[in-house]
Amino acid sequence: MPKTGLLIIILGVIFMKGNRATEEEVWEVLKMMDIYSGRKYFIFGEPWRLITRDLVKENYLEYCQVPNNSPPCYEFLWGPRTHAEASKMKLLEFLAKIHGTNSRSFPFQY
Repeated sequence: MPKTGLLIIILGVIFMKGNRATEEEVWEVLKMMDIYSGRKYFIFGEPWRLITRDLVKENYLEYCQVPNNSPPCYEFLWGPRTHAEASKMKLLEFLAKIHGTNSRSFPFQY
């Protein structure tokens, strides 16, 4: 369950950022939740490994190098399994509920 919650947060960041989010953007959101790369958590272990290896291996996320960037920069996208198992509209409704509003409050994503 904690792994799923973390995944939903990351998928929300990717979706809200236009279907791709840099590694930096994802970690900025996770820092607000007191989740840091390199720190080991009892519930889900080391988050960088969980996100960039386990969730990528399970095809929930894609982790790609952004071309023509110096220094190298990486970004996250929804993986094929997420596209098969999740609905962007349901995710938007969930995010809107968290923010105390409705999905139409996010016209770009709606």
